[in-house]
Amino acid sequence: MIDVIDFGLTRDGENVQLYTLRNKNGLTAKITNYGGILTSFTLPLPNEEREIVLGFDSLEEYTNEEYLKNYPYFGALIGRFGNRINKGLVTLDEKEIQLPCNHGIHHLHGGNIGFDRKVWKAEIGNNTDLKLTYLSPDGEENFPGNLNTEVIYKLTDDNELQIHYKAVTDKTTPVNLTQHAYFNLSDNFESILDHQLQIDTEFILETDDLLIPSGKIYNIKNTLFDFRAKKQIDRDIEDIENYDDCFAFGKSTETPRKVAELSDKNGEVTMEVATTFPGLQVYTGKYIEAGKFGSFSGVALEAQGYPDAPNHANFQQGWLQPGEVYQHQTNYKLIF
Repeated sequence: MIDVIDFGLTRDGENVQLYTLRNKNGLTAKITNYGGILTSFTLPLPNEEREIVLGFDSLEEYTNEEYLKNYPYFGALIGRFGNRINKGLVTLDEKEIQLPCNHGIHHLHGGNIGFDRKVWKAEIGNNTDLKLTYLSPDGEENFPGNLNTEVIYKLTDDNELQIHYKAVTDKTTPVNLTQHAYFNLSDNFESILDHQLQIDTEFILETDDLLIPSGKIYNIKNTLFDFRAKKQIDRDIEDIENYDDCFAFGKSTETPRKVAELSDKNGEVTMEVATTFPGLQVYTGKYIEAGKFGSFSGVALEAQGYPDAPNHANFQQGWLQPGEVYQHQTNYKLIF
C-alpha cells in the first residue's frame, strides 16, 4: 500500500511528493521523489514505533544551505557515479574526461549536483512498488551519454525494503548507483557505536588517506577491520577513529546474497543486508553534523560497485556500454 502527499517546492518551483509504503506487519518507509530520499523507516515494537534511519520531515531541511554545507547525503539515491573518482579523471578512447572535483581534489557521489538533488519522476505500480525514473542528459556533470535510470523501492511482507536499480546509456559512461541511508536501530539517535556489526568478507579495498583505492584488495583477516564475527562497532574505534571503507565481495551476483548484519546493543532489532553488488561501503558517521544528528548517530551501509572503478580494470563494473543493461538489487531486511 502506498500513500502520497505533497512534500514542498524546490527553489526552482518544482512540486515534490512524499510516498509512504506500508506492509501488513506495520512497517512504513517514506520516500520522496526529490533525490529518491528514504526520509523515514519505522517498525512497530511492543511499546513504540521505532525510527531507524536518519532523516527530516520537510523538503526545506534537505535543501537549506546549512545542511548542504556539511552534506551527509541522508537517505539519497547516489549517481551517476557513487563514491570517489581519483582527481575526477577517467579515460575513454584514450581521451581524458574531467569530472567535477567537489570533494577536495576528487570527485564524489556524482559531482556538484548529483542524482541526490534531482526531482525524479514517480509512478506507483500495483500499489506496492514505487518506481522512480530520471534521464541524466549527455554532458550533465560532464558525464558522457544520456543515461536513463530507474530505481524501484518495494516494501515486502517479509519486512524487507528492496531497492532495484536499472540503467541504460547511448554512450559509454561511468556508472555506480547506490543508496545512502544511515541506520540507527536503537531507541535514540545518540550513537551507533554500541551496535553489533557483522560483514561476510575478509577483504577491503586498499585506499590512501583520502579514500582513493590503490587497485589492490587488502586481506583484513584478524585485523581491526575484520567483522566476519559480529562485534561491537566501538571495539576498535579508538585505533581506527572512523570506519569509511569499501568491503569487497568479489564479483557481482545475479541474485542478492547476504553480505552484512547489524543489530542494536540488546539485539532487539536486527537488519540483514543482501545485495548483488560487489562492494559495501561502511561509514560509521564520525563527521555527521546535521541538525539534531551528530557524530556517530548513524551508520551507512552502501552496497555499490567499487569506488574509482573506471580507473582500475580489475575492479570491473566501472563502465556501462550502449546495449548493456546495468541492473542491481539491494535488500534491507528487518528482524524484530
